[in-house]
Amino acid sequence: FFLTASQSAGRRYTHCAASQDLLLSLAASAFLSNWAMTSKDSVEKKAPADKTAKSKKGKGDKSKDTVVSNQPQVGCGVVKNVTSGGTVVIYGQATQGNAIPPEKTITLSGVNVPKMQRRTQRDDDKEKDEPYAFHAREFLRKLLIGKKVSFTTNHTNANGREYGNLTFDNISVADQVVSAGFGVVKTATNKEGKMHADREALYGLQVQAEKAGRGRHAKGVDPSHAVRDVNYDPDTFHFYMENKGKAVPVIVDYVRSGSTVSVEVPRPNMKHLVFNVTLCGIVCPRTVPLKRKGQKKEEKVNPIGVVAQHYVAKRLLKRDMEFVTLGIDKSGNIYGRLQFAAHPERDITKLLLKNGYGRYLPWTGALIDPKLSAEYRACEAAAAAAKVGLWENPKAQRATANTSQPALMKVVMVNSGDSLTIQDAKGKDIRVNLASVRTPRMGRRETPSEPLAFEAKEWLRKKIVGKRVSVRFEYKRGTGNTQSDFVSIEQGRQNINEQLCSLGFATAVQHMMEGPRAYNYVKLVEADKKAQIGKRGLHSKPPPTVHKYTDLTEIARSKKDTKKKDAEEGDAPAPRRQRGEADVERAKTFLPQLGTSQHRGHVEYVISGSKLKVYLASKKLMCNVVLAGVQVPRTAGRRSGSQGDKYGEEASTFVKNLCLQQNVIVEMSPGENAVDRRGNFVAYVWVDGPSKVSVAAALLRKGLAKIFVRSAEAGGYLDVLRKAENVAKKDRIKVWETFDEEMKKRKAEKDKRAEAEKKSKYQKIRVTEIVDGTSFYAQLEEDKNLTAIEEALAKVDGTKPEDFEPEFGMVCACKYEDSWCRVQINDVDETEMCCDVVFVDYGNKDTLQWADVVPIDEELSRKPPCALKYRLAGILPPPEGLGWTDPAFQRLGELTYDKVFNAEVLLRDNQGTHVTLSSPDKKEGEKEEAVQATLLKEGLARLTKRPAYEVKFLNRQFRDYQQEGVKARAGIWEYGEVSDEEEEEDNRRRRK
Repeated sequence: FFLTASQSAGRRYTHCAASQDLLLSLAASAFLSNWAMTSKDSVEKKAPADKTAKSKKGKGDKSKDTVVSNQPQVGCGVVKNVTSGGTVVIYGQATQGNAIPPEKTITLSGVNVPKMQRRTQRDDDKEKDEPYAFHAREFLRKLLIGKKVSFTTNHTNANGREYGNLTFDNISVADQVVSAGFGVVKTATNKEGKMHADREALYGLQVQAEKAGRGRHAKGVDPSHAVRDVNYDPDTFHFYMENKGKAVPVIVDYVRSGSTVSVEVPRPNMKHLVFNVTLCGIVCPRTVPLKRKGQKKEEKVNPIGVVAQHYVAKRLLKRDMEFVTLGIDKSGNIYGRLQFAAHPERDITKLLLKNGYGRYLPWTGALIDPKLSAEYRACEAAAAAAKVGLWENPKAQRATANTSQPALMKVVMVNSGDSLTIQDAKGKDIRVNLASVRTPRMGRRETPSEPLAFEAKEWLRKKIVGKRVSVRFEYKRGTGNTQSDFVSIEQGRQNINEQLCSLGFATAVQHMMEGPRAYNYVKLVEADKKAQIGKRGLHSKPPPTVHKYTDLTEIARSKKDTKKKDAEEGDAPAPRRQRGEADVERAKTFLPQLGTSQHRGHVEYVISGSKLKVYLASKKLMCNVVLAGVQVPRTAGRRSGSQGDKYGEEASTFVKNLCLQQNVIVEMSPGENAVDRRGNFVAYVWVDGPSKVSVAAALLRKGLAKIFVRSAEAGGYLDVLRKAENVAKKDRIKVWETFDEEMKKRKAEKDKRAEAEKKSKYQKIRVTEIVDGTSFYAQLEEDKNLTAIEEALAKVDGTKPEDFEPEFGMVCACKYEDSWCRVQINDVDETEMCCDVVFVDYGNKDTLQWADVVPIDEELSRKPPCALKYRLAGILPPPEGLGWTDPAFQRLGELTYDKVFNAEVLLRDNQGTHVTLSSPDKKEGEKEEAVQATLLKEGLARLTKRPAYEVKFLNRQFRDYQQEGVKARAGIWEYGEVSDEEEEEDNRRRRK
């Protein structure tokens, strides 16, 4: 029962107090392992070996040692392997034309030693080591490994196992095994019932060992404590982290290839570990064929691989070594250096490279000391120059290490958790991927996102977008023009690839053995494994879920699209659908949630200089936003092929540099203009930060946009934007480069408009439709188009194509009281086969069947509407909900419908033309009560509390009429004053 590990002069074991004799016998038999076995090691054949035939056992033959040949063989060789306490593998001299020498496995004859667990029985608890099996193997291993021995074979059993005697330094090996207490003599007898003479001496040694309590005969020791417990599938990551950079005593248990061996790590508690390790800085050919998935034929084995395997085995197999742990990969394979404790300068890797048995591997070479790595490369270069081993093949190529140096670059955009766009020193955008890591994939169209894909992308965006980082190009993937660059990124002293793995947002990639990878690949694996142990991110319990949000940028499907798929299976893909009314309605449903308050988010993508794809975090909403208050030059249409405006691309690039994937503040435009006809939100956008930067104002300062006055006024930002625009105007840049000529044209147009407005300040109109208590439609009595339209409509015959279907916005004709009228289609109901229309020359609305609508020629449809919207200046209709809306409507109709008036125009805005009406027969100086005055006295209207400057004087003029209605408790004043809440509620309802 042994407790401690080996020391410099050989492996010594501390025995329990009950067996001091065993300690002495083991210490006396311990030897240092020889290092190099040269080609002079040979097998001297004393007698020719006869070929023996194996006999097949019958069903009733249970004997394992059936003798099939008694022809003795005598020879000598070098012990290559010790598989148990009674079995060794001996190799001889390589023959001409065969680099691998012959081998022979010999089991000691006449001696039973404890059996060791076979590797094929690693999962079978019943087939573990017998007590003292490992100690017996260790005794024989230290005695014989790498030593020259003589052998005599006695017989061969049916399984081909050869039994015989071994002699080392003229001493029988069987005698030493039995004397050390690890062997028990087989009690074979002759015909007289006596033990064979050759067994009597052995038996005497066994009796001495039993009396001395050596080996398996130790007294007072529980045999179960001398059983080795081997873990063939240990946690290699735990071992790596525990012994990183340390030299761990190991026994080379098996040589898989020239660069990969299986080692056994002995421990005092007899709980041993067995796992594979790979030498750093080298890769040798495989010794077994590799068949990949989907590959019909196996790859051929390079014969150099078998030579390299034997070369390493005869030098390292079953030797006491030290393994320096240096690295680990995704599969848990450990990388490091094997060295002799007493002679660390003896490097097997150098020998392999010098003889051309392997190639230098850059990524594992980077794990060792740079000086030693350079020596490895020099050994490989010498072998390549001498054309030995692998380098006899003229197609063989040396691996090239990555020599690219880190460079500072700006991160322009984050495409996903492991893909981003960077900008080099020349301003060129390059799309790259993070090397040796993989994050969850973002969804595309019909493919949903993977869990934590959104969170990984967001973390990376907040961390590095818009910043300068150190970029190191590691390797490329793909072929031809489709190659992708894979990089490592560092920000300050932090490695971004490693941080993603540490947080559980990414996992380390399993590369092929010789595949290139990130320079810090081992650290990525460590970070990934620690995240798994800490149950962070992707490894958390319960598993993470997919981030859900509403995406308004996806084109809404109409009912017709829902019933019919875009493209049937096997057909050509359906054409891209255009955004339309369904998108507008869907966007409007979110307006109450958004209101006119400010919301924080980030710009996901810049579509053009005026259109952004924005994610609003607080609302979990992805939407398209059009900049309010500015008109930006258009970019060229990529799908439509339309030519863009001058400076359109420059404006788009400027906005990308300003706010792409930056945090922004979004404020929706008030009123009905918050959603455009494509379902995009119209909003004011600022880049969030210490100093808020208005995107619209920034465009105006650069001369890449012009003010859209009505939109700027609606949000109250006209003055701010005007100052920004004046900067560009003053410098005459970009869109203002021809500003002087434009100013002359504008002045001429302004003068012309002023003259026209002066003439049109007084208009003679005929009221054709009442809208509410203060609004109406009317025709200009002097409108020449009215006569021309009536004449053209008289020629309409009512015919139309069979496939004619009315569409939104189309101007058609319909019959009204036996005469044709022009109508514009505002909505189409395909189910009921009807449409909502407005009579453009009269102002009234109706719902018509498709059969009642006929198309008209293009010239007639383009003529402007004859009915214009007017509003009585200075007054408002009764608030809804008080019951006086319909009486006011009827009263205004009684006073004005189908009558001719002189209208004085005071103001034009989006609510119509504000006018005061007077009779056309009124004489100069004659007093006449205005329509507003009548409505105010009867309590069917009210004065505007905050009137526009142009109509302020009417408040003073009509104030007495309203007071008269209030005193009389007429109409809306029936229960007193109209509250501010009622008026505000009415204003909100009208704005909506």
